[in-house]
Amino acid sequence: MSGFRRDRNIKIPTRGKKSQPSSTNYMPSRPAEGRKEVPKKEEKKPQPQRSNNRNNRSTQSRNRRSDNRRSNNQRPQRQKIIKPTPLDDEIWARVVEHDIENNVLVLLGESKMMIGRYRPKNSGNIQTVGTRLYVGIDKQKREHVGDIIGMARLDRLSTSATNDLPIVLQSFIEENEIHFIKSFFNPAGYLSLKQHAYELLHGIGNKKAIQMVEERGSSGFTSFETLNQSCSIDAAELLAKRFHSEIIDRNLQPRLTDLLLPVKA
Repeated sequence: MSGFRRDRNIKIPTRGKKSQPSSTNYMPSRPAEGRKEVPKKEEKKPQPQRSNNRNNRSTQSRNRRSDNRRSNNQRPQRQKIIKPTPLDDEIWARVVEHDIENNVLVLLGESKMMIGRYRPKNSGNIQTVGTRLYVGIDKQKREHVGDIIGMARLDRLSTSATNDLPIVLQSFIEENEIHFIKSFFNPAGYLSLKQHAYELLHGIGNKKAIQMVEERGSSGFTSFETLNQSCSIDAAELLAKRFHSEIIDRNLQPRLTDLLLPVKA
């Protein structure tokens, strides 16, 4: 055969032959082994009512507050820090007032002219005005004075203390007359072209200052007695008034308390 029919490959099925099943790798499944146990879910606890929650919170907060208060009370108390004061440097002081009702000694320091409040050791022993007491660091030497209370305010001093303060100052100056004559009255000079150092004293003007300079001369004064007789003044009283003015007004310049104190033995 030729042509189109000849070139085709025609497959004619054979009859009577059964197709054999093809071999496969099929395996049967495993038999059922039963159902797995499912874990039980935890049952949720019923929530309490809101009112109970509020009550519980209030009780818990109260308990916490009480615990905090107890813990605060149980804490060790801190020691009080004692701050330094200008009175710590004082060694000797004069009694201005002994307040028996409040058990307080009002003393005037000799080195800085500062007024302080102290606690007396023996409240039964009354200290008279002007008495010289030791107030230094060595507490064993303190026979009459105890701890420092603090600085005294001039506006809160009693009337008797205010009146006795100039007297205490004058007695202090009179007991140390040699020091004040050598450190002030003899070497005093002009502060400016018009003002002399003597004019810082109460009641001393320019003419009086020139007279005092002439009476002083080159040798100088030897005591308050000769000074008072030659110049007709009370030198200790005038210097005490100047110190008193500087104690009241700390801004007063120049300050003789800073220039003449402490007293050199």
